[in-house]
Amino acid sequence: MGTSSLYGGPKKTALLPSDYNPDDTAEQDDYTNTNSEDTDTSSGNTDDNKLNQEQTDVDSSSDYQLTHPVQPKVSWGSARGSMKKAMNERSERNVKRAIRNYTKALGGHTNATRQSAKVRKTAFDIYSYFSGTPNVIRKRLEDAGVRFEGRPTKDIFNDICRLIAPVPNDLEDSLTNMALQETIADVATDDSIDLNLLESFNEELLQRLVGGLMKHYIFDKLIMQSEQTALKNCERTSTLRELEKEIKLYIDGIVDGVVPNLIKSGINPKDFNRALETLFDISYQQMEELK
Repeated sequence: MGTSSLYGGPKKTALLPSDYNPDDTAEQDDYTNTNSEDTDTSSGNTDDNKLNQEQTDVDSSSDYQLTHPVQPKVSWGSARGSMKKAMNERSERNVKRAIRNYTKALGGHTNATRQSAKVRKTAFDIYSYFSGTPNVIRKRLEDAGVRFEGRPTKDIFNDICRLIAPVPNDLEDSLTNMALQETIADVATDDSIDLNLLESFNEELLQRLVGGLMKHYIFDKLIMQSEQTALKNCERTSTLRELEKEIKLYIDGIVDGVVPNLIKSGINPKDFNRALETLFDISYQQMEELK
């Protein structure tokens, strides 16, 4: 049966690269053949290698400097097998292994960070609007066409989302767009935030927006690729949701532990871009090293 994501993650195959075949190497997808899940399988399936290469070529304009090899350390077949095992044999060890092998299949934390160029650009756009004093932030948003005038906070946030969200022309833009909408929805339901009050424009809001965008992006991307492959034949929705919830908790914990130390209001744009790169790199590295 089809799967449904607890957190509204992407479900449509159209978001996947054109050469991504979820049904290739069925033997590799069998979770019973995952005893060597952490083993380098660079001689694995050709389509898996194509997918990894396509994901690598996200945005050549990024100034992120690679200092490590970007070759995958685990094949997509092994990563899918780990995810199936985590679903069928639930344990903390198996869930951590699934996250770890997924990150390695992306090419490791360095390559995963490079792939995040587009979501980092949107995070920088958030910073461009929500950094500074409350008066400056509100004036900036008003100049961009956002109306306040006693409107509900949810409506104001929806306008801000439309202002910042990228057009979903490809995989990374689609993931970024979805992650931003989910982040805005999360924050807009917080009754303690009233965008008609200047005190709502503070560093905590900036951190929640940037951190939320990052958490949803990482989670949605993992679930999308897993649901279209290892998890697509799940017969019990409750089992899938429980696994998703565990994965989301790990990702949230990792990102929340890093954001307050790196995302600060008032730093210059160049330093903020470096902070974003560091934030993604550290988070993916922790995912890659989960034990």
